[in-house]
Amino acid sequence: MSAIATSAALWVIAWQAILTRKGIDIQAAVALDSARARLDSQAPDVVVQLEDPCWPPLAWSHMGMPVSPWPHGYIWHFPEKEHERIVLQAEVIVRHFHSGHLEVTFGGEDKVDDHDGRTRPARSVLLADEDGEHRVLLYRDFTIKELAENYRAQQDGRPLPHRVQGTITVHDGRDNGVTDTWSLDLTGSPVQPHESRDGAWIVVPDHLTDGSGLRALAYERRPARRRTYWISRQDGLELPAPRYTS
Repeated sequence: MSAIATSAALWVIAWQAILTRKGIDIQAAVALDSARARLDSQAPDVVVQLEDPCWPPLAWSHMGMPVSPWPHGYIWHFPEKEHERIVLQAEVIVRHFHSGHLEVTFGGEDKVDDHDGRTRPARSVLLADEDGEHRVLLYRDFTIKELAENYRAQQDGRPLPHRVQGTITVHDGRDNGVTDTWSLDLTGSPVQPHESRDGAWIVVPDHLTDGSGLRALAYERRPARRRTYWISRQDGLELPAPRYTS
């Protein structure tokens, strides 16, 4: 009987410890939620939008930015012309509604500035207007062979291997603040096999209902935002996400 009583007492003590720990976990989670809500309320209001890509896709040029599409009905015969190149590009708009300074960083080699028509990696910019925007191009050129590989992957239900990718990162410089990051992705299969010629490829024709071939491309006009909360940006200390235990 004594052994049973002792065992029951131990279970009671263990259960009380669990409840106490659970209460502490909940309090910590609530505190973290409160801290994140405060940082959310102080975060700059920024919108990143990807415009519809250029269609028809443009021909690559040694002179810098492409200026025109391939001629209508142009045919690429493999393997003779499989290394000719097409450009996939779309304009990215960063709009902000903020009364202070913002630092905007453009990450990835597939993003270029378009101020003077020359191809170059986009640089970090500082936005200081009450309301304003900045525009860059998400841009990359591919061989027709690479885009043919995208077409075959799409037909097989596999991920498309060739893509234009980059990131937009925005923060207002506060040490105890937030950093917002948007991942950009543009891909698709803008070329398809010729209906009657083996080993020949053409640009996807315009769709009857859409009026263009943009349906052949895959992209998100409003990419999802990923927010990082900082205890101290300078020291690299992130605010952890709250965890509720059951």
